[in-house]
Amino acid sequence: MKVLFRFFSFGVFALSSMLVAAETFSLRPNDVIAVVGGEDMAIAAESGYLEQLVVRAFPAARIKFRSLAWEADTVFERTRDLHYPTLEQQLDEIGATVVITQFGQMESLAGAAKLADFVTAYEKWIARCRAGGKRKVVLITPTPVSRATSAASRFAALDVYIEAIRGIAQRQQLPALLPVEGLGLTPLNYRDGLHLNASGQQALAVRIARTLGVSQPPREIPAAEEQQLLTAIQAKNRMWFHYTRPQNWAFLNGDRTVQPSSRDHLDPEKRWFPEEMKQWLPLIEAKEREIWKLARRGGAK
Repeated sequence: MKVLFRFFSFGVFALSSMLVAAETFSLRPNDVIAVVGGEDMAIAAESGYLEQLVVRAFPAARIKFRSLAWEADTVFERTRDLHYPTLEQQLDEIGATVVITQFGQMESLAGAAKLADFVTAYEKWIARCRAGGKRKVVLITPTPVSRATSAASRFAALDVYIEAIRGIAQRQQLPALLPVEGLGLTPLNYRDGLHLNASGQQALAVRIARTLGVSQPPREIPAAEEQQLLTAIQAKNRMWFHYTRPQNWAFLNGDRTVQPSSRDHLDPEKRWFPEEMKQWLPLIEAKEREIWKLARRGGAK
């Protein structure tokens, strides 16, 4: 039995809360989409729902997704290990052409008094992502906090921050998903009242996909084929995670690169770990080719 692509079942495509600029945004063949932000964006990238929607809609475009999101990241603080590459270095390395960014939820805990600092920091962050127009940037507003959580009162300033992000998007003419509240989230869509669970992530993926130009659902596709595609995407994203966030960064590029165990036992001038890490790249590329093949099998024409 065939079923309609299930992530379009939320009925959010009738909503029109996005900025006008979003209507002119469209993906191009071979785009590389970098996802940056805090925990919700990190989970969004790992889950693969958005990527599934996009590759189904554009099966021949060979679009790539790469997560640069980290749990606990804010526009003010992005703690990394010693010698970890900068945002600019990472975006250049992956050849990013589109950056999807979400900040503001955790920052709103500082209250309205710190709003100006947030706006200044976020505009600087966006400028770094755009790199003088080299990349497109899409703003995703902060995930609203469930009113059912005991921490809801601590996020009283969140609406003010969302409005400030709307202002940033308008001034800079950026595509934006505003407001996220249009998702119609309930307490059942949250993992902990702050961060989205699988159903919430699916709803968010639909809305982001619409902003990226996925305006029509693909034709009906067997559920087994959908699961096969999603499984391949999630496997590729796990590989990417292990490549970019190895368990022992200190031995890779950190402060233990001069240790004997970080060197080849026959030639101490050679370091074995960096070469081993490069073995992830052909595996990621092979999985990506598999994803594109699966997407073409049942994707939009």
